Amino acid sequence: MKIALICNDVCTAGTRAWNIYASRRVNHHVSRMLRTFLFLLPVLLSANPPQRWPKDVENLFSTYCFDCHADGAKKGGFSLDAFPSQASMIAKRDAWKRVRENLAYELMPPLDEDQPSSEERKALIQWIDDALFFVDPDKPDPGRVTLRRLNRHEYYNTIHDLTGAKANIDLLPADDSGYGFDNIGDVLTLSPTHMDAYYSAAQGLLDTVYGVGSEPKKTIDLAMLKDKQTGNEPGFFTNATGEYRTKVQAGKYKASFFLFGSQAGDEKVKARIQMGPQSREITVTNADPTPFDLEATVPEGPLFLSVSFLNDYWDESTKADRNLEFDRIILEGPIKENSFSAKQKIFPQRIKGQSDEAYATQVLRRFLSRAFRRPVTDAEISRHLALARQHSKKGDSIETMLRPALEAALISPHFLFRELYAVHTSAKPGEIMPIPELTLASRMSYFLWSSLPDDSTMSMATNRQLKNQLAQESERMIRDPRTEQLIDRFFGQWLQYQDLSFIPIDSKLYPYTKGSMRPLMIRETQEFCLDLWRNNRPIDQLIDADFTFLNEKLAAHYQVPGVEGDDFRKVPWNDPHRRGVLSHASILAITSNPNRTSPVKRGKWVLETLLDAAPPPPPPNVPSLPPPHEGDAPSTLRSQLELHRKDPACASCHKLMDGIGFAFEAYDVDGRRRPGKIDTEGALATGEMVDSPASLANILSNSRRDEFHRAFASKLLTFALGRGLEYFDKPAIDKIVAEAAKEKHTLHAYLKATIRSFPFNHFKR
Repeated sequence: MKIALICNDVCTAGTRAWNIYASRRVNHHVSRMLRTFLFLLPVLLSANPPQRWPKDVENLFSTYCFDCHADGAKKGGFSLDAFPSQASMIAKRDAWKRVRENLAYELMPPLDEDQPSSEERKALIQWIDDALFFVDPDKPDPGRVTLRRLNRHEYYNTIHDLTGAKANIDLLPADDSGYGFDNIGDVLTLSPTHMDAYYSAAQGLLDTVYGVGSEPKKTIDLAMLKDKQTGNEPGFFTNATGEYRTKVQAGKYKASFFLFGSQAGDEKVKARIQMGPQSREITVTNADPTPFDLEATVPEGPLFLSVSFLNDYWDESTKADRNLEFDRIILEGPIKENSFSAKQKIFPQRIKGQSDEAYATQVLRRFLSRAFRRPVTDAEISRHLALARQHSKKGDSIETMLRPALEAALISPHFLFRELYAVHTSAKPGEIMPIPELTLASRMSYFLWSSLPDDSTMSMATNRQLKNQLAQESERMIRDPRTEQLIDRFFGQWLQYQDLSFIPIDSKLYPYTKGSMRPLMIRETQEFCLDLWRNNRPIDQLIDADFTFLNEKLAAHYQVPGVEGDDFRKVPWNDPHRRGVLSHASILAITSNPNRTSPVKRGKWVLETLLDAAPPPPPPNVPSLPPPHEGDAPSTLRSQLELHRKDPACASCHKLMDGIGFAFEAYDVDGRRRPGKIDTEGALATGEMVDSPASLANILSNSRRDEFHRAFASKLLTFALGRGLEYFDKPAIDKIVAEAAKEKHTLHAYLKATIRSFPFNHFKR
């Protein structure tokens, strides 16, 4: 307490002294040193002070920052006066994160002000890290993952794996993105519009499963059946065989034979039903009309249906009479594609002699457990079964009766939402806990497959064996073909090549971007990323590979000879300046303007995508560069940018981006090499010279290699967790990169290290 009072007195006295010194215009350097001391004193005497640095580090704020950001000055909306203590700095970490980034990117101080040396800049950044962003690696924090719904892509894959049918995701509103990805919990909200759309999608899906919307159902009654013995109509008697013929189109059909029986003698009523090539012998134990189904794929032409009574019985002495009673046949078809396989996936083969109750329970237990990604309780099954009975009609088949229960499951929070464990946990606020094994199973499958876990992973998780066998199961899942979803979703969004399908490009200037060429450009980058996964290549090859994947049409676009046919194959670059995805047409196009190349966009893409060092947004009211005139040389753009950089407000950011972007200037918007001699020399903010994608790749895979690996690990963990990363995630990133380094930084190594990471396996209440 005394120490606190003394500190307060010292600060008060110091402030008065400063006012006196300032009013008398004392020596400029002395005043700066005093201001630095007054600013740092509460921090240095706080309960958890940052590491002390040499005296010159303590003077850095005064020397380089106070003129614009202290003593009432608040340039850019930021004032150091608002932070008298370390606690006040910690309370506004986001503001200090921007201070740190501005220092690290050399955006501050402005270029027209005195600049700290490289050593001074590093010392100040380290001081901020120790004061505000220090993390004890022995006390990791997994952060909080927001409860979130399935995005459109996850919903589509989950529905397909659950039912075998294809959901119409066009009914669903578009997903928002955060941190570059569309699976981020903070933006995956659920609105009434979403709920209406999910309900419509569920109904449409089950219409497909049940064949609704196919040709109208045809009901065949007794009067339409022909007695096989006499050929008369309508004289069909239950001790004979009745048959019906109709002309149909080619396709899949279902016939539901509604039959019941009058029992007598030692046997139950037996019958044979037939539709086209399919027949089935059945035992009829029910006393009310009940459907017995047949499904078949038939050619165009006549379709034959028949019912045969197999064990007629009559006892003259007792007058006991066994009969097969016929009610009607309902013929459906041709049925929509997928409905057969989907229905078989939901409704397995019924066990002989199984009761309706037992079969309905079996169907719901399997469907709900897979839909909810966990074993369901008897109470949940009972609720869904009660709902089904409430909406059923007399004579409905088991499949028809269960439809309302299936609809309810497909709009249930247990199906639509992930991370529900956090709602039901008994952990105390702030407590860090291992995630349940079933949640781990879902995290793994949605990370790698964008879909629900398969039976193998679910079985392990249900029996609490997944964590014990995590290495083996991760390896199996990574090598599974479904991991192509990771390439489609993660790489497509991280590298942004998927955007080529809709970005505007002037087709008059760049006719090669019309028609079928854009999908081929996207396909090149997809195939390249798939090759990284299939062959478990080091991720460095993303930027330094001397090959790509082309077919004949795309090879002709690049002027690469010797490639024939429509199939994509691995092809070495014949241009020594091209490397990895840096020179793919998809990347060059998305980092251009519609009517010209853009060194600024290309430099920005390298910084934020490959180095996770996104520059700040441009200041307001900055005019755009004038559009190019016909016949303008590429050098005109360079001279315009050089004039643009003379504005101090623009110079710092453009220093970061332009030098990188100039290295790509030999390649046009559509990825083709530009004719003539072009000045492609540029310099990184750190001083390294580049003049082509190949020279840039050499720097990124050597002197900046660690930054690239950390950026890749950060983006991968962001996608895996579904949240933005925080300063406390640094130990997890360090460990992922270190573990991947043991396996030469291969893609599989990064995937496995991410799955093993602390935040992937834990949660914070």
